[in-house]
Amino acid sequence: MANYGKYYIAVRLLLLKQYLEANAGRKRIVKRRELEELLAEHDMPVEKKTLYQDFAALGDVCGLQLEYDVHQKGYRLLNPPFEPNELRLLVDSVQSSKFITREKARELTAKLKKFAGKDTVESLSRENHVANRVRSMNDSVVNEVDRIHEAIRKDLKIGFRYFHYTPATGNEKTYSKDGQQLIVSPYALLWNNGNYYLYAYDGKKFRYYRVDRMERISQPLAFTREGKELYREKDMTHQKAKVFDMFGGKAYDVRIRFRNELADAVIDQFGKDIQMFAVDAEHFTITAPIEVSPTFFAWIATFGRRVKILSPEPVVEKMRDFLQRSLDMYENDGEK
Repeated sequence: MANYGKYYIAVRLLLLKQYLEANAGRKRIVKRRELEELLAEHDMPVEKKTLYQDFAALGDVCGLQLEYDVHQKGYRLLNPPFEPNELRLLVDSVQSSKFITREKARELTAKLKKFAGKDTVESLSRENHVANRVRSMNDSVVNEVDRIHEAIRKDLKIGFRYFHYTPATGNEKTYSKDGQQLIVSPYALLWNNGNYYLYAYDGKKFRYYRVDRMERISQPLAFTREGKELYREKDMTHQKAKVFDMFGGKAYDVRIRFRNELADAVIDQFGKDIQMFAVDAEHFTITAPIEVSPTFFAWIATFGRRVKILSPEPVVEKMRDFLQRSLDMYENDGEK
């Protein structure tokens, strides 16, 4: 009977903990009557004194910080796992992520909803707002990311097959090296434009691999990673330079002139810490470390005559070449 009594108390405390964490918060009140009704539904009626003892136990054992509001006559939870706005942010991030499949997004959203109270759970169902997003078709990305982290932590290599899509095969998968396993030394996972990329050393140089295009990722192999010295050198410039895509080239300190109405676009791209210097009443300049790439030049081109790369000359020349090749395609291509 003594063991049954301990089990009974443990179940009661668990019910209270789950309900308080889901429904109480700094701005959300839970009435004592709600808790009494909850326990009664589970055939665990309690007296007021017992409930107070349970509150003390939840504080001592689980660290729940409850505070009674004398005006609203209810309890606040000062350290909830999540506030409603935090849950909405997490659910929105899951639902809008391209690398998470629709099925996995639903699964993760359902788990997050368990932390939500009855007043919040309905507002977390936002899948219809992002249902048309192009999503990854690789349902194992979440597990593979965990496996890559394990290999990095253990300083070991991993193996995988890598594919891309080609129109010639009807958008079917085409595998690198005829489907042979690639063995690389993983160093970092990077998030860019809604996708996860692995930054790894392939024995010759560092490359980026999109994680949702990696298949059959092995458990960490019994081979120590290579390229540590190169990574330490690359890591400093990589962290310094603004990368516009995962295929960036050489890093330059690029000076660019913008019209004033593009200030918001510059902040969105480079962050609030970027320094903008007024040139005249209509223009400002920035200088930013950038790994130049076709994506960077395409971004510049979207603003037309409202932006101009001023220096260094190699980047100015690359921009001219980018624009000229685009123009040549339209002037010389006979296809209508």
